[in-house]
Amino acid sequence: MALWADRITVKKATCKSPFELVYGTQAKMPINNLLPVYKFMTKEGLDLPKPMNARMEHLAELDEIRNEAQECNLKMQQKVKYLHDKRATERNFQEGELVLMWNARAQDKGKHGKFESLWIGPYVIMGKNGEDSYFLHNMDGEHMKLLAHG
Repeated sequence: MALWADRITVKKATCKSPFELVYGTQAKMPINNLLPVYKFMTKEGLDLPKPMNARMEHLAELDEIRNEAQECNLKMQQKVKYLHDKRATERNFQEGELVLMWNARAQDKGKHGKFESLWIGPYVIMGKNGEDSYFLHNMDGEHMKLLAHG
């Protein structure tokens, strides 16, 4: 088990391996069996064996390890958002403009033909609802029941 645990890769988002987040280290005994023994020995005033004492201290540090991973994950999310926002362009559509709408239902592999377009339309923008939602109608003048996200 020690060899397998050494091969687990560290995830960029958390800066920790999944195994480390779950156990904090190599698990030698399930926690469900270890905690009752620990509680009993501390209640009776018995000295804990060194390996058990070390494991209990490590379990206390496990919460800190998880908090560090959460902070690292938050930093990674902020970095990804920054990189996305840096490349994203804001588009403002005006009333009366012709637009095409992405066909999300057909975007998955096998749900469209090789030469089939994934865009549907054209639609005419009738109005704006909020920051980036629009009322649309087709070229025949039929209003779409749902708003379109811009």
